[in-house]
Amino acid sequence: MTFKKSSILFFALPLMGICQTGLSENFYKELNLIGGYSDNNKWIGKKGKSLKNSVGFEYYHKFSDEYGDFLTLDLQVRFAYDSMQSRSDAFGVEFHNAWLEYKLGLGQSIRVGHFSPAFGLEPVLDTHGTLLQTLAAKNIGFKKDWDFAYKGIWGDFDYEIAAQLGSGMGIRRQDGSYLLSTRISTPQTHDPQIGLSFLIGRTLLSKESWTIPTPELISDKAVSKKRIGIDIQFPLAVFDFKAELAAGDNDGRTVAGGMAELIYTVPENQNLKLKLQAMYWSNYWEQKRSRDLTVAPVVEYKLSSATTVRLGYFHDLYSNTDEDNMIIMQFYYFGL
Repeated sequence: MTFKKSSILFFALPLMGICQTGLSENFYKELNLIGGYSDNNKWIGKKGKSLKNSVGFEYYHKFSDEYGDFLTLDLQVRFAYDSMQSRSDAFGVEFHNAWLEYKLGLGQSIRVGHFSPAFGLEPVLDTHGTLLQTLAAKNIGFKKDWDFAYKGIWGDFDYEIAAQLGSGMGIRRQDGSYLLSTRISTPQTHDPQIGLSFLIGRTLLSKESWTIPTPELISDKAVSKKRIGIDIQFPLAVFDFKAELAAGDNDGRTVAGGMAELIYTVPENQNLKLKLQAMYWSNYWEQKRSRDLTVAPVVEYKLSSATTVRLGYFHDLYSNTDEDNMIIMQFYYFGL
C-alpha cells in the first residue's frame, strides 16, 4: 500500500459509522495576498518557501456524543502561486493542517495526518498566515509532516510524542527517512510557558513547499538530524515575549540557532500591534561565515475580526548566500 493510499485511509476509517453522532463544524475561507521588494530578487510575490499568494480554506469539525467531544477533524488547504517559478511550474496545492485527533481520555489523544512535529514553538503557535515565523523551517526544514502523534499529561506537565515520515509537505519516504520528536511543557494557561524538546531523524528537503504536484527533492539523500531545544513565552512589562533555542547536528555537523520576538499591542488601539523579531541559524557552527541572522520589524493592523494587513522589513545582517533587504506588505483574510 502506498503512503498516499494510507493517508486517505487515515481519514476515511475513523469517520465510518459516526454519522449519527452530534457535531460542531466551521468552514473558513482564506485569501493571502503578498508582495514587496527585495534587493536580491527585485519585485517579489512571496516570503520564504511557505508564504505565497494563495486562496484556500479550513474545515474544522468536532464530533461528539452524550459524553462530549471525542473526534476532531482539521483540513487546511491552499491553492498557491509561486511567483519565483516558471509559469508552467508556478501553481500547486498545499496541505497544511490535515489531521484527525481522537480523544482517549482527560488530556490524552491520538492524532494522525499532517501536523507540526513535537518540537519548539511551532506546535503551540498559529503561524499559518503570518509574516514572522518560528525557527521550524530553518531547524527541521519544514513546519509540518505526515503520520501520527500521542498527547498526554505527566504530573503537572503536558507532553507530545510524534512519529512522522520526515518528508514535510510531500507524502513520501525515501532513503530511510523518518522523524521522531517529543516535547514536554508547562500548561499553556500558565505563565511562563516553557517547553523542552528532543528530535532525531532522517529528513528529506524539497525545492517546493506544496503537496500536489509532488515536490522535487533537493537531494535524493536524507539528512540525519539530532536536536535538543527549549522555548519560552511570557509577558514582559508592556510586551509579549517569546523565544526558542535549538542545537544539534546534521550528518555530524554542529548546527544551532535561536529566535526572539517582542510584541507590543497599542493600548489606545488594540487592533494595532508592533512586532520585532531576531532570528539566527547556522548549519556549520564551526564556520563563522556560514550563518543567517535576520532582524525584522513588522506592523500589524486588524481591519476587522477576519482581515489583517501587515507591513514588514527584513534585514539580513549575515546570510549563507547573499545578504538581502526586503520590504513586504500582506493582506490576509481568514473568516467564515
